[in-house]
Amino acid sequence: MSPSSMTAVADRSSVRPAPVPTTARRGRILAFTAIACAALNLRLVVTSLSPLLATVSAEFGFNATVVGVFGTLPLVAFAVFGLVTPVIMRRIGPEATVVLSMALTASGQALRAFAPGTGTLLLLTAVALTGAALGNVVLPPLIKQYFPDRLAALSTVQMVAIHLGALFPPLVAVPLAEAFGWRTALGAWAVVALAAGLLWAVRWASPDARRTGRATRADQGPELARPLYRVGMAWRTALLFGLVTWNVFTLFTWLPALLTDAGHTSAYSGGMVSLMVGVSLLFGLVAPTVTARAADTFPIVALGVAGYAAGYLGLALGPAWLAPLWTCFLGLGTSLFVVVMTMINTRATTARGSASLSGFVQGVGSGVALGGPLLFGLFAELTGGWTLSYALVAGGSLAGALVVARLERTPWTIEAAAAGHRPARRGRRAAGGRRPGARAA
Repeated sequence: MSPSSMTAVADRSSVRPAPVPTTARRGRILAFTAIACAALNLRLVVTSLSPLLATVSAEFGFNATVVGVFGTLPLVAFAVFGLVTPVIMRRIGPEATVVLSMALTASGQALRAFAPGTGTLLLLTAVALTGAALGNVVLPPLIKQYFPDRLAALSTVQMVAIHLGALFPPLVAVPLAEAFGWRTALGAWAVVALAAGLLWAVRWASPDARRTGRATRADQGPELARPLYRVGMAWRTALLFGLVTWNVFTLFTWLPALLTDAGHTSAYSGGMVSLMVGVSLLFGLVAPTVTARAADTFPIVALGVAGYAAGYLGLALGPAWLAPLWTCFLGLGTSLFVVVMTMINTRATTARGSASLSGFVQGVGSGVALGGPLLFGLFAELTGGWTLSYALVAGGSLAGALVVARLERTPWTIEAAAAGHRPARRGRRAAGGRRPGARAA
């Protein structure tokens, strides 16, 4: 049996998880509710603000470049805390980390509603995004800790909650602002983060929380054979994640402006952001299963890139009245985020490998994605139109994503890659044992 074959065997657990004791069920119900509620906040901080940026900029007097800065703030937070959160978790534990996450999110969202100017709004948005970034990294280990026998189901619950948190705020932001003012429309969402924080605080204070955490953290698996910065697979996955996230946050930031420039109202534009997220949710419900079972992930990524390309071309060149169609194509492209997250989750055999790969990919990839929202707005500011933004910022990132997806198309594990094995290609000898003179992955 070749090393890659042994890796494949190791990927499939041959032991059915033990049934959950009755005494732990109430704790799991609370953890389930807390996970879903916390996941609602992971994109809500971003999508509750983007439909209101035109209104806020009219009051505060900032330009398109500052709007681009707002679009890059989530990525700065995700880049920094993708790398830092694992350290925080080791120091204070995952439950305390998620409580801190929700406290920062709630306070940042509530206080930015009272911001007197652009600088304060940026600072308080950064506070809220710091909380969301912490939650982005800590929730997958918590799912593994509390639901080791229901990983797929709870990962789907998390994904649905993230999408719902991204879908509803843009749909109601403008009507709320028209009825109560943009400050109320922006700050009201702090209640969701506060509720999630209270749920996790209750769970953290329960008698069995520390016992569960100690038992789970004791079985993390061995250290990887090499640090991730020396593993090509980790860099390629991070680059793919970055290019996909580049477009997700570019659209969160700029889609309302693109549609209002085409003659639509702010409320209509916010509704299109919700439509994009809703379509992404529909595709995201099947994407994890298809991706996990695929022997070659390139066609899946290529389909998403084609959706992005069709949506961007439609917005740039097509009739404005077909905006819902172009938005649906963009939603297909945005579902690539779920595809790449599934690739991260399924390409590890141990909890340690999963946490290491997730933190590295989200940290480095979010750093790569920083350029998307900022450059999209900067080119528009310099040229007075969107053509260069479409061609270079959107088109260039999609071309790069295709190249990287082609290189990293065969499923394998970070443990195998760190050990210097190579992925098995269809129609070729399994490549876990390197051929003489073959380069390590």
